Amino acid sequence: MINFTNIESPGLMVNPEIVKKNIQWVLNQVDKNPSRLRPHIKTHKTREVNQLLLAAGITKFKAATIAECELLALDEAPDVLLSMQPTGTTLLRFIELLNKYPKTSFACLLDDAQAAHSLNAVSNNQRVFVDLNMGMNRTGIKSEDSLPLIELIEELPNLILSGLHAYDGHIRDVQIEERQQHVEQDFQSFYALLPQVRKDLELVVGGTPSFLVHHSNPNYVCSPGTFVFFDTGYAKLYPSNSLELAVQVIGRVISIPTGHTISIDVGHKSVAPENSIDNRLQFIDHPEWKLLSQSEEHGIVEVGDSSTLSIGDVVRMYPYHICPTVALHQYLQVGDGSVWKVVARDRKITI
Repeated sequence: MINFTNIESPGLMVNPEIVKKNIQWVLNQVDKNPSRLRPHIKTHKTREVNQLLLAAGITKFKAATIAECELLALDEAPDVLLSMQPTGTTLLRFIELLNKYPKTSFACLLDDAQAAHSLNAVSNNQRVFVDLNMGMNRTGIKSEDSLPLIELIEELPNLILSGLHAYDGHIRDVQIEERQQHVEQDFQSFYALLPQVRKDLELVVGGTPSFLVHHSNPNYVCSPGTFVFFDTGYAKLYPSNSLELAVQVIGRVISIPTGHTISIDVGHKSVAPENSIDNRLQFIDHPEWKLLSQSEEHGIVEVGDSSTLSIGDVVRMYPYHICPTVALHQYLQVGDGSVWKVVARDRKITI
């Protein structure tokens, strides 16, 4: 039983044992072979989770920012892929990162010939992955158009083609059969490309939703991220006996304005607000409660009979989208009183 006396609100509370279980569950899905995983750390941004992943034997990681890359390097993670095509100051910082942390091997994404030439001009034996557009239309080059870029990278003297990156974050069909069909359809051009490239390239595919499809292919290195903490947005995509929700949003009743509503100290500065008001929070102890509105520091909740509640009562919730929710908080609280600092929520650590 957690004593909430010293648990701050609004805040996040993490259960380390569930995090460990989630890591083990994902490992089990790839036959306990950690070399088939390249987890993305954008969800948690903490050294503590990085250390749990390293302790589980995982050596390859993915990161979205220079700060996330540096966070991994602080614990000498062996292999880090920047899941971004570095440009401008990000390119300069990426090169500085390589020089400061020689014990970590860094790679980055490329999807453009000009960007490849720019990286080649400032690099020396730099590992890169070609970023393929699998239909999400966010980044990447279409598989059927990628051969000229692949050939260019192979020719440039300071670049080393290490792999292909095929992210399919748009594939999140609720039924696993539909998800499998969606992957099969969108990956046709990827399948056609593979016989035309080197067989030793690392094939980094998918995120958390499509992991349940890709994990069965032994040729793939899977890169889920949300799985460590999980959230209610992805829970509907997974079997009930698989991943568990490891992080709770903690709030308190700060006012009881009407006979059927309460005000809690959880506004949209405490939980990711990009989804509709119906898809932001799930009330753990009172699933019938309904979030009506939020302002910066307040949340108005319809509770039925508010006379049963008191000022200061703890309200526990699960977020719909955990990744940006974590980034709103300086630290995660643990039941034993310790905290996990969300170090990489900052855009810069030292570089």
